[in-house]
Amino acid sequence: MSISRRYYPFFVALLLLSIVVFAMIILIKKEKHEKIAGLFDVIAIAETTPVPRGPDDDSADDPAIWIHPRTPDSSRIIGTDKMGGLAVYSLTGTQLCYYPDGLMNNADIRYGFPLDSSKVDILAVTNRTSQSVDLYGISSDGTLEIIHKNKLLSDMSDEIYGLCMYQSKKTGKFFVFANSKAGEVLQWELFPDNCLIYGKIVRRFKCPTQVEGMTADDENAFLFVGEEDVAIHRFNAEPDVPPGDFIITGSRALENNKIGFDIEGLAVYSLPGGEGYLVASSQGNDSYAVFDRKPPHNYLGSFRITDGKYTDGVEGTDGLDVTSSMVGDKFQHGFLVVQDGSNIDNNRPVPQNFKIIPWDSIAFKFLPNLKVR
Repeated sequence: MSISRRYYPFFVALLLLSIVVFAMIILIKKEKHEKIAGLFDVIAIAETTPVPRGPDDDSADDPAIWIHPRTPDSSRIIGTDKMGGLAVYSLTGTQLCYYPDGLMNNADIRYGFPLDSSKVDILAVTNRTSQSVDLYGISSDGTLEIIHKNKLLSDMSDEIYGLCMYQSKKTGKFFVFANSKAGEVLQWELFPDNCLIYGKIVRRFKCPTQVEGMTADDENAFLFVGEEDVAIHRFNAEPDVPPGDFIITGSRALENNKIGFDIEGLAVYSLPGGEGYLVASSQGNDSYAVFDRKPPHNYLGSFRITDGKYTDGVEGTDGLDVTSSMVGDKFQHGFLVVQDGSNIDNNRPVPQNFKIIPWDSIAFKFLPNLKVR
């Protein structure tokens, strides 16, 4: 009896602690559930061959979509492998070729660069092996060939990281933006030189903290940059004006419970008249946020990519790309392609890859529906 009385305060304290811990678990689960409430689900209808790495390697990173000028069914997805190169895939996800050219991080494409008497479609990629931007010409069969006279070398203080391209509607000039983990942003202008291309730095500016994902809206002359732990910034893309800095309302996790940092991939779904949407991967809660392309870039909603009959869901997306072009019967209104940070096949982990989602399957889940081309 005396032993029970001696330990009675201990048992009471233990009981109270258990109640507190249990209550905290309930609250955390409730908060997590509320954080993702309202996100609707879509599924991928295709996925690419995994990158040639191990199932635990963080390797696949950023896709870029190239639309074939004559036969859209022959369009390609080009994906970076930040542990070793570039892969080119068909629209069904089959790997067609692989280029072991370095630690490739982010990629983007622009069409019709005037190269002497011809025009060429350009792929620009950040290469962390050489701390540079590498330029490739895209052939009619989707294969790649180095087209830079010299690599565009970075002089930023930290490692080169994100990238996007921009073509000015005002001047017709072509540019490449690249950034560093320190938040620095460089802008190169591209010039032809005897069937090759070289670049000259024309502007630089800085975000306060780490950035990566970027995309340019050519028609509206905007550059969107994801400051990973803060928000999405909009800058002026033209090099002869101050960058400016507009923070997109609804892209901060503190003001939008459907955003979970890091903010990673960014891409624009383009429609005529400057209309369309900005899509952003919200890595912290495995979702994707959609904003109006036109100012003030209102937040419109978010979605997740979940398990389907033939593909698994998507987690931890780094890069993404989207097109509004009609590409065959399966993608009459374009499609979204995203990096999958946790690829599963037959209930076992496999190397990372990219998932492909028809745009209309996303657009028609929104109320009101998003517009399609």
